[in-house]
Amino acid sequence: MPIYSFQSSGGDVVDELVPLGTTKIKVNGKTYTKKEVPDGFALTGIASGMPSQAEQVKSGYHKLEQTLGSKFLDRSDFSAKQIKKAWGF
Repeated sequence: MPIYSFQSSGGDVVDELVPLGTTKIKVNGKTYTKKEVPDGFALTGIASGMPSQAEQVKSGYHKLEQTLGSKFLDRSDFSAKQIKKAWGF
């Protein structure tokens, strides 16, 4: 169920979790109508973005090395030095 903002004729606003398609609700005897334009909101906390491509590649290589062990470089056509140079490590 989505959360929507509803406004009364007096200008009071409430946010309620309602079934999809609900256009009017009653709260404490007051009738509220769903707002046409949703209100903005923000979440607080620690935000983290996606790691850089280089960090993702490092992580991928690390996982492969942990999974394959010493066989990791045997499967690659490139040496460890070439891989590090290509990705700027």
